[in-house]
Amino acid sequence: MKRQVNNTTLNQIASLYQAVDIQQQPRPLIIGERSNPTGSRKFRELLIADDYEGCLQVGIDQERLGAHVVDLSAAWAGRDEEKDLVTLVQMYGKTLKAPLMIDSTSPAVIEKGLASYPGRAIVNSINLEDGGKNLDTICNSVKKYGACVTALTIDENGMAMDCDTKFKIAERIYSLVTEKHGISADSLFFDPLTFTVGSGDEKLRNAAVQVLEAIKRIKAELPGCHTILGLSNISFGLPVPARKVLNAVFLHEAVAAGLDAVIIDPTNCISLDSIDKEAVVLALDLLYDRTDTNDQPLMAYIKYFEDHDIAANTEEKKDATPEEMIRERIMLGNQQDLPDILRMLLDRYSALEIVNLHLVAAMREVGVLFGSGEMLLPFVLQSAEVMRKSVDILEPFMDKNDRSDAACVLLATVQGDVHDIGKNLVNIILSNNGYRVIDIGIKVSAETIIDTVKNNPSIDIICLSGLLVKSAMIMQESMTKYRAAGLKKPILLGGAALTRKFVALDCAPLYDAPVIYCRDAFSGLKAIQDYEKGVLESSSWEETQPNTSDTKGKKKSPIETLGTIPTPPFTGINTVAADPADFLPLINKQILFRGRWGYRRGKLDETGYQKLLDTTVFPEFEAIHHKIISEKLFEPKIRYGWFPCTRLGESLIVSHKDKEISFSLPRQRREPNQSLVDFFRTEEQGNDLVGFFVVTLGEKLNAICQELYSQNKYHEYLLLHGYGVEATEALAQHTHNLMRQELAIEATGQRYSFGYSACPDLDLQQPLFELLQANDIGVTLSSSMEMVPELSVSAMVVHHPQAHYFAV
Repeated sequence: MKRQVNNTTLNQIASLYQAVDIQQQPRPLIIGERSNPTGSRKFRELLIADDYEGCLQVGIDQERLGAHVVDLSAAWAGRDEEKDLVTLVQMYGKTLKAPLMIDSTSPAVIEKGLASYPGRAIVNSINLEDGGKNLDTICNSVKKYGACVTALTIDENGMAMDCDTKFKIAERIYSLVTEKHGISADSLFFDPLTFTVGSGDEKLRNAAVQVLEAIKRIKAELPGCHTILGLSNISFGLPVPARKVLNAVFLHEAVAAGLDAVIIDPTNCISLDSIDKEAVVLALDLLYDRTDTNDQPLMAYIKYFEDHDIAANTEEKKDATPEEMIRERIMLGNQQDLPDILRMLLDRYSALEIVNLHLVAAMREVGVLFGSGEMLLPFVLQSAEVMRKSVDILEPFMDKNDRSDAACVLLATVQGDVHDIGKNLVNIILSNNGYRVIDIGIKVSAETIIDTVKNNPSIDIICLSGLLVKSAMIMQESMTKYRAAGLKKPILLGGAALTRKFVALDCAPLYDAPVIYCRDAFSGLKAIQDYEKGVLESSSWEETQPNTSDTKGKKKSPIETLGTIPTPPFTGINTVAADPADFLPLINKQILFRGRWGYRRGKLDETGYQKLLDTTVFPEFEAIHHKIISEKLFEPKIRYGWFPCTRLGESLIVSHKDKEISFSLPRQRREPNQSLVDFFRTEEQGNDLVGFFVVTLGEKLNAICQELYSQNKYHEYLLLHGYGVEATEALAQHTHNLMRQELAIEATGQRYSFGYSACPDLDLQQPLFELLQANDIGVTLSSSMEMVPELSVSAMVVHHPQAHYFAV
């Protein structure tokens, strides 16, 4: 059954101090379970003793250990639950940054708790045990205070044991909550209830399978809602080491199935990678009741823990050294307990020694893993965040002269280019490997670079970035200026339009010091390490290397002169509205995931890569997507037009309002010697038609990206910026589709953007903007012909059916 989801999206919960995304990156949302007298003996004893301050400390500890949300319950026999809960809600609300889950079976207590809380809480819980009476009362409170609510799969017959029953109950609750009470689906969490597979009860052997299938079905068929589990029930009855391993493996499987949130003690969250592979296989056998290899998976699992001491593999060793701890934190991108670990290290080393001997060494290991394809870029950025946080903590303990021996790099995007994502990634990698970086921004002229180097004798290397073909030309032209100015610093060049051949043959010979092509940020890191070793040399190219020319020796079919041209619905300019729902489905996920975000397959097999997509990449995509929509971060605008034109020599002459504007379009110097003008008719052959457009997503998203970068939130910055770039391209594709539809040529023609391979002259932006009066939709040109805001695309639309991409 197809359901309509309430358009209101509230994908965050909040405390007095901060909002927390429900869709964590990576999942799940961790809800600390220890502030509960039923599950924690310590909390129970404190509560019975009226030690509210001690109870508060339990919540503080849960937050410190990594809980995104803290579950709070005060129900205990002989106590005044309402008094206890309201008192603790007020104390927790004033103290904790983490939002609360208010946990009670009493509608009246929940009402009082919500009224006392200065944020957006989650209510735990509702069910259908009494047919829905309590559900109605609690939902009234949930709606009144704007809370979220957790629903358990319990009905008049008790707790649901199998997938079908779990789903049917969830379906009933979904309808009641969203339709009867008008609460948005994204305020609803379903807990399909897990039961132990560790008791030996034959009826529960497939309990884990039933829960995992229920999670998948709820996510697939009840749109907009979230899923949650009280995870530790799965391992009840097993020894503590066996419970921790089974919990970790089950959590991994549940997240892969679609789990959004988990109620657990954060100290019991252990990394799957830290568990012995044999134990993981045995845990999976138990969870999936795999009897094909073992008739008694439970007994085999228990025996493994009787025969092995696995404490060292399942949790941080009690005697782990601070050196081991800090390396692990960086390798895993884990910021937990950083201040404490660094304080221990400061008892043994100076701040500079910690940076050089431990932080930089660990980041270099990360670089090796990235270079070998064993670590992907998003995880590298998480490691870099830990590095940056560590350096910030150590900064007050450093002398002013500390780290003065590290190489100093001047970093800039060259004149004529406003793109900074590549430059910023280089900055992240270099600075978090201990190098000093002077970042002088975008659109930087050769003269400014020369002056900066001369005024900063400490600069050792110049690192230049650029995205466009014009950027590559500027890099080449600037080499003679650097030589004339007497610069002798090595220059590293990187950017999408560059090739090793171009740098080696067209740039390096024009300068008197090494000029090196860097394919990515880690190539730049290696080049700087080579500089420190004294082995840095210019990039070289031998003609025996494979020729990457895309047109040399190729023959193309002659371009046909069209007898008739399509008829546009109008000539001149038009502005149309754009709804994100119209163009976001056109985002190319493969380019976004692999190109923009860096989630390449690398050394993963097909199964492993698909699991990465399912458990990490797609959830991140959905979280970013919801953030964009719910916070209205896009301000899409479209300006386009159709204009009469004719070909004159190597130029396209466009007519508009008794005015003629010329676009000079270059021709290939090698076969098949094509130019874009070849796709248009001459005046003798009859008038032709050309289209132009400018689209933009506005400035709001870019401002948020820059704020994330300045806050050292590198991972989120990469994800949001990459999504924005591909969404802009999707808006351009949507506009091109609309224009094709207007001409009834939906399957033919192409669009070409100035500054790229077929028409590399970026100065042609000027006549395009003049034609479309693009400033009317808030898009302008910089002095170097770059569009502002950055998330904008312009193009010329060619209707000729033989139009194709090629490089001049």
